[in-house]
Amino acid sequence: MEAEIKLALDAASITKIKKNPILRPTPESEPKDEQHVDRYYDSADGDLWKHGFALRVRSIGERHVQTLKGGGSALAGLHRRTELEAEVASDTPDLDLFARQLKQAVPELARHGGLQLAQEPVFVNNTKRSSWMLALEGGAQVEVALDVGELQRGDKSVPVRELELEIKEGDPARLFQLAQQVHEHTPVRIENVSKAERGYALAHEDKPQAVKATPVTLKRKATLGEALGAIMLNCLQQMQANERLVATGDVEGLHQMRVGLRRLRAALAMVRDLIHLPEQLAADIEWLAGELGEARNWDVFIESVLPALPLTETHKPALARVEVAAREEAQRHHAKVRSAVGSARYTGLMLGLGGWIAGKGWQQAGLPQDGGLPPDPLAQQVRRAAPRLVQHASARVRKRARTFDLTQPENLHKVRIAAKKERYAREFFAALGHGKHGARRHDLLTGMQDELGEINDAFVAQDLVGQLRERVPQEEGLLGFIEGVLAMRALDALPRARKHVRNRLRDKARF
Repeated sequence: MEAEIKLALDAASITKIKKNPILRPTPESEPKDEQHVDRYYDSADGDLWKHGFALRVRSIGERHVQTLKGGGSALAGLHRRTELEAEVASDTPDLDLFARQLKQAVPELARHGGLQLAQEPVFVNNTKRSSWMLALEGGAQVEVALDVGELQRGDKSVPVRELELEIKEGDPARLFQLAQQVHEHTPVRIENVSKAERGYALAHEDKPQAVKATPVTLKRKATLGEALGAIMLNCLQQMQANERLVATGDVEGLHQMRVGLRRLRAALAMVRDLIHLPEQLAADIEWLAGELGEARNWDVFIESVLPALPLTETHKPALARVEVAAREEAQRHHAKVRSAVGSARYTGLMLGLGGWIAGKGWQQAGLPQDGGLPPDPLAQQVRRAAPRLVQHASARVRKRARTFDLTQPENLHKVRIAAKKERYAREFFAALGHGKHGARRHDLLTGMQDELGEINDAFVAQDLVGQLRERVPQEEGLLGFIEGVLAMRALDALPRARKHVRNRLRDKARF
């Protein structure tokens, strides 16, 4: 299983990277330059890629190496994959070798008579690679590879400018520290998309799709610390899977990145008595949450609030002008988000979180323990810890529902936040099983979140209407009408929401 971090460069950074003192080769390792021509093969229907694998034949001069690689994961630029390789006689696949590789890596395909490869490659990667070895403190050995070239499919191509850091000996978590040091000297971007993914997207003209949260995979015998790592990785993967869409201004991509960040914050809040995130990472998380939140508020206003207004035909010209102003505000905030996600600060955050998770940074927390938890709570089995954590989250909901003044909309919003955190906690541990009661509680929390969310959206929208007055003061009449509609909706919904909170969220809930 190889483990490497991929970092994307712009054209101006290539020369700087070669001069980066952090990447100075060992005296015994002179940089080696090679021209790589990688041909990627698959069946006509792309069956191999559908199973998460790619077959590559790499030609370096007269030498040819056939590699089947895939599976694994990519997080904060750290790629872990199965890799089976052997030298072959030509630049086309050795079918007998491929059959053996397939049987080992993707047995479900091998069991059905193997795979018929197409004669022509899916795409070609033509790059110049400069590589050398680094020796890190503690004996870790890292291979550095700088790739510059392009992916080609017929007359279509996309550039390749990547720095790969592959651990050859030592803890893969050290790669994050090295990548951060590189980033501080020469700003880079994390590359979570492999060349194979980019090449297949080029060949099939695929467009990225918004990625929702996936179920967290937990082993019943895992410790709470191991489960916490899996949960945070899952949240981070959702965030990073939507980066490309966010860069295009896509509304749903931004929403799903924000959901991933909210889930991450909920996971950290769930164990706040047990761990302590480094101060800079915590500050950067709040910074990113603010950037995403502002843009999302405008998206909801345009997509949900405005279309639902009871307007007549006479209002439509004024509404069109208001909508133009709102979209301009949304675009401005999306531009801020794109700038944020493309910034050195964002890359530093992703590398910092990835390194903290991979290095199990919570083990150095040393915080006082909650009185109800056993010694070294992160070492206990998650199946024993999960019910207690979920019950703690449920208790916070119950306390707010019982003690807060529910006539105040801001307190209903706080109840909603607590309910959302309980729902996330239940989802994090869903793999352990929660029975019919837990499923009903999850459905209840989801419904309450939607109900209270509509009220919160109305109050947020009123604030946005106030901002629009500066943009389209000539539409004061319509803006005032919109405020009135939103206020009446909130006024009508508040008593029902308060009743539902009192009747449904005040009782103790089981896991």
